[in-house]
Amino acid sequence: MKDAVVFKKEEMQMSSIAHDCCCGTGKMHEGRHDFMARVEDEIIVIKDVPAFICDTCGEIEYTLEVSREIDLIMKEFFAGRLRARPLAAREVVFKPPRADSIA
Repeated sequence: MKDAVVFKKEEMQMSSIAHDCCCGTGKMHEGRHDFMARVEDEIIVIKDVPAFICDTCGEIEYTLEVSREIDLIMKEFFAGRLRARPLAAREVVFKPPRADSIA
């Protein structure tokens, strides 16, 4: 089994040029983000992933290279070839308030 995967900045080429976010007001800047995905009853978190993050709305974008690496990590994890630390999680169903209870 493989140990944890570490993204190295030199391996995941990212342009340091800020670009406009789709929200219309923010700029996307280089940063790090914890990627989380749920597949059926399994949840996986990949920590410290290189990303572009909007300074206004928090939108996250990954380069094509980083997205491909995330896909490979997911495949390795679900094939049982990647060790992962157990993570406690809870699930709550969102139930909006009734329309007549909103002031």
